[in-house]
Amino acid sequence: MADLHLMDAFHVSGVSVRYKDKTAISDVSFEATSGEIIGFIGADGAGKSSLMQAIAGVVRFSGEISYLGQSYHSPKEAEKIKIHTGFMPQGIGLVLYDTLTVDEHLRFFADLRDLKKDAEFLAYKKQLLHMSGLSEFVDRQAMNLSGGMMQKLSLICALLHRPKLLILDEPTTGVDPLSRLELWEILRNIAKEEGTIILVSTAYMQEASKMDRVLLFHNSKVIASGTSAELIDSIRPFVYEKSLLYKDENSLNFDETSYSLTPLQSALKEPTLEGLFFVNALKENKNIAEFVINKKENDEVIPEVVMECHGVSKQFGSFIANKEIDMKLKKGEILGLLGANGAGKTTFIKMLLGLYSIDEGELTLLGKPIKSGKDRQELKSKIGYVSQHFALYKDMSVKENLLYFASMHRIDKKAALSRIALYAKELGFEEYLGSFANELPLGVNQRFSIAAALLHEPLVLFLDEPTSGVDTLARAQFWQILGKLKEIWGISILITTHYMSEAQFCDRVVLLKNGQKVADDTVINLYKRFPQAQSFEDIFLEFYKEKG
Repeated sequence: MADLHLMDAFHVSGVSVRYKDKTAISDVSFEATSGEIIGFIGADGAGKSSLMQAIAGVVRFSGEISYLGQSYHSPKEAEKIKIHTGFMPQGIGLVLYDTLTVDEHLRFFADLRDLKKDAEFLAYKKQLLHMSGLSEFVDRQAMNLSGGMMQKLSLICALLHRPKLLILDEPTTGVDPLSRLELWEILRNIAKEEGTIILVSTAYMQEASKMDRVLLFHNSKVIASGTSAELIDSIRPFVYEKSLLYKDENSLNFDETSYSLTPLQSALKEPTLEGLFFVNALKENKNIAEFVINKKENDEVIPEVVMECHGVSKQFGSFIANKEIDMKLKKGEILGLLGANGAGKTTFIKMLLGLYSIDEGELTLLGKPIKSGKDRQELKSKIGYVSQHFALYKDMSVKENLLYFASMHRIDKKAALSRIALYAKELGFEEYLGSFANELPLGVNQRFSIAAALLHEPLVLFLDEPTSGVDTLARAQFWQILGKLKEIWGISILITTHYMSEAQFCDRVVLLKNGQKVADDTVINLYKRFPQAQSFEDIFLEFYKEKG
């Protein structure tokens, strides 16, 4: 067996991955050393997952990968090093089994790896459970875990055999800021204490500062690499305060910021890594398309208060998911519903939709008191919904799925085709209309789900983490769409998100903690309450520091 001290010898040389006539990733080379964390960032479909799958030895590729003194050029050759690798694919709980408990998962993966369950293993297992905060949940089934807990369980399952190369494809997607901090604490400890090389992709740009080096993916290539500070410095001359009113064919404006390809001698705005995506879009002669929303042919009268609830509670056995929640959603308002995984956000939305019964309290939707399932059924055509785990029917193409959803809402086929074409263009999934579910990147699947929710032109939208895993440009476009819907349709939107920067686009935010409402205010007022906060993520974490 190769000497494990050859950990420093990890090289990727000229690796490319092709699927039929499509190049997923082209001619990538880099290296990593023991204990180093390498980050992959880039737009949806840029090639991050394909490169990770090649390194993990689960897809065919050209080029060479060498590790622990051994080289491999195919999945078959990669088998010899898999005893030393761990791979966590993209998707919340993708490697988990609904009916297995936390402890059963650990025993199952230990058996897969043929690990001896000796004292050393049991001590390490106990350490992983403690590090992940899952010690108290060993008897809980996976289907009853929050998204963050699922990701932490998936991670420690990949760590059980103490891999020396850990490959994590967007492990923090759909995970709240608190759980993300905990996940990164685990990764830093593993890198430091075990000397593990960690390759991790992420859609959360602020996580790049936690990485030793970052590779920037664009159009199936790695176009830049360096520390997060070095990458930010590379775009510093091209990012300006929007107040400069700098606008020409070589500029792009979004969120109080101007991005340009022409440096100006004037005061600059401190850039973030998100700016890389906007500057690269300019280099590609792309822009954030203006979404065209036409007025409805038959505008309905929308009540001033679209949703109102008093004392709404929900309990599963001894677990209280929501406790005495009062909330109001007004006409033409975007309300952000925030909270850690397991705080009760999804449960609350499912009660609004009638997917869960309300144990206690009162609910009014679109001016109608909700007493039974029949009451909600009458409102179904006026409500749009994107679930946390929205999925396509796998045996139909994207276009066929959308036509199916349109038929469910009794939309004329001609009108349905027109709307599908419009949404596909503006949401950026035109090239995937003929694709099937297993061919879609996660971010593209999310864009499709948003289109499905808009097809019947609802009066109110309930969106449960619609931007999870979606790249920076697509999220920017998505929020422009919501702004247009609010402005022209007068639509009301209740949205959950784990991107705390998106709170600024909400008229008001409600924060849940342990199933209870702990804040209900505008973003401006919350910044006044916590003047030391540098970002809304800081405000979020302040609430979770407080007792109760």
